[in-house]
Amino acid sequence: MLETPNYLSLISQELWWKGAQIQAVLELIAEGASVPFIARYRKEKTQNLDETNIRDIIQLQHKLETLYEAKNTALCTINEMGLLTEELSQAIRQAHSLKEVQDIYAPFKSKKKTKAMVALEKWFGIVADELKKNQLIIPKELLDAYSEEEIIDGSIEIVASQIAYLWELRQELMENIEASGRIEAKKKSAKMLEKLNDKTLQEVDKFQIYFEFDGKVSHLKSHQILALDRGENLGILHVKLQKDDDIKDASKRKLGSLWNLQTQWIEPLTEAFLRGFTSLFASVENELRSNLSDQAHDVSIHTFQTNLQALFMTKPEKKNALLAVDPWFRLWCKLAVLDGFGNPLHFQKIYLFEEQKARTILTEICQKFAIDTIVIGNGTACNETQQLCESVFSKDIFIVNESWASVYSVSKIAWEEFPTLDSLDRGTVSIGRRFLDPLSELVKVPVGSIGVGMYQHDIPETKLEEKLWFVVEDCVNDVGINVNTASIYLLGHISWIDKRQAKKIYQNRPYKNRAELKKVLWDKAYQQAIGFLRIPESPEAFDNSDIHPEQYALASYIISNNLLKYQDAMKELYPEVTQTTVDFIRKAYQELGKEKRILSTHTKARPPITLESLKQGEIREGTVRNVVAFGAFVDIWVKNDGLVHISELCDAYVKNPLDVLQVGEKVKVKILDINLQTQKIQLSIRQAK
Repeated sequence: MLETPNYLSLISQELWWKGAQIQAVLELIAEGASVPFIARYRKEKTQNLDETNIRDIIQLQHKLETLYEAKNTALCTINEMGLLTEELSQAIRQAHSLKEVQDIYAPFKSKKKTKAMVALEKWFGIVADELKKNQLIIPKELLDAYSEEEIIDGSIEIVASQIAYLWELRQELMENIEASGRIEAKKKSAKMLEKLNDKTLQEVDKFQIYFEFDGKVSHLKSHQILALDRGENLGILHVKLQKDDDIKDASKRKLGSLWNLQTQWIEPLTEAFLRGFTSLFASVENELRSNLSDQAHDVSIHTFQTNLQALFMTKPEKKNALLAVDPWFRLWCKLAVLDGFGNPLHFQKIYLFEEQKARTILTEICQKFAIDTIVIGNGTACNETQQLCESVFSKDIFIVNESWASVYSVSKIAWEEFPTLDSLDRGTVSIGRRFLDPLSELVKVPVGSIGVGMYQHDIPETKLEEKLWFVVEDCVNDVGINVNTASIYLLGHISWIDKRQAKKIYQNRPYKNRAELKKVLWDKAYQQAIGFLRIPESPEAFDNSDIHPEQYALASYIISNNLLKYQDAMKELYPEVTQTTVDFIRKAYQELGKEKRILSTHTKARPPITLESLKQGEIREGTVRNVVAFGAFVDIWVKNDGLVHISELCDAYVKNPLDVLQVGEKVKVKILDINLQTQKIQLSIRQAK
């Protein structure tokens, strides 16, 4: 019933990429190529599209296909019911979103008939058609069968339903609301709040600034939208779009223009408009708020993705032997000795209140295992544990963010890695390993549990996991993995390698060169994955680079002849070669064996600071822990991170804090305010300069 869209043209119009680029991506995906493989090794075909560009094309294609299928289903079903009017057909065909189609289609999916459907079955449509001309004419045949009141009311319902589906009216209403509409929020009544559970009641005060909120739709910030959504979902706030009289009058004028109604409206038509507008407004409000939430989710996810990428790309540390400490007051502190590869060698426990005995145990362990570094989790009793370690150990002591260690320690992955260890020992090992190689360790933690985002728990889980999986995939493939030292879980994030293949690779180690991996990977998997796997020990230097084996002959020719520019003769060595290929190979060769992760988020131990010891106006050094839409949270070595509001980031206007800061960055901050009661600290980077 609906003509199949030209997806290539639609994608090109929305994303502004050339048709040839989009076609290349879709063809490569159809052939089974992965996004990282296409982005790195098929630049010649896509004309340098990166991973984000490629995923945008794939996702838009899926979105357009889903929208087309929904429109076709709605049109066919309503037509089969004999209820498809010109207004309905146009509204469905012109719909821009799946949500809009679903709203229009919803009444017809219901087993319960609407009043308009019942009226149409009674042939009141004849009267409704006249009503749309601003006149009331009722045939005698209808009056013989039904009362005048029933006919008029049914006709009003028919016209109202048609008004609710008028695409032009909907479009103008949406534009008017987006331009001048307002959203208001109020605190629910005390009676309603009494029904909330104790956990939710503890959240009420957090929404105080939204108890009497009135904001213009076009000016709403993403964090405000997310906060309003959360407050509403928790049952704390009542949120609604204001039904402005000016907007309603504008819709009435638009309808008069569409139906050529130039005289004063008769009462039944006015009533039909009011009913139809009420239904249309509710539908538009539903769609608008859904769109606002989706946009806010996208901002939140982008923030999370950027922060997560910075965290994953934290510099790994090279050590011979490491002592990891998980501190605790009431119970014991757990100790784990790890070798340079993160393998646990020894476990012990100490009690902080048995100070002398604890010193003796620490001294013996440090001497026996020739400990290079002590790593302490930043949880409860971190300061006291640090002081104890400093009394017996003169080398480096680092404090590591232990968040999510508990999530990992009780996970299936942790159990598979250490089936004989208890959860506390697993958590201690994780603290040490995230110092040695953060990427390898953090890929084991469910991405939604890593707290470097904004309102991530309010985002649909499937959407969040999909988007954050892309970050993991990109980071792992960008860094490249030493196949002889990587864990099964890290290998499982490489392009085209699933858990079964990762186990197979792991069990057949070590490998002398990339070619040996052909024995454990089938042809397609080898082609897609091998460029992201490293073997530093291989006699073939390219085996420790981003250069793909299918490019080795070309790479040898370029490097040995020190060529900078493309030559026709290169086609014989690699048919797809362009100047882009030459530039890629030269850059990959220059970076051969280099570590791409250079920023460290780990903090060397320093004298503990209490909130009470901080002074307003003083300048301190800190580490950025989280960047959000309204600013950044900075660790200044007290229990709670301080907030740098977006207005205090720098002297220039900042639209997005991610443009000027990233997780792990070291900054100087000025203390603006300390609230001992709420434990909140206000900081400024701008004034610290």
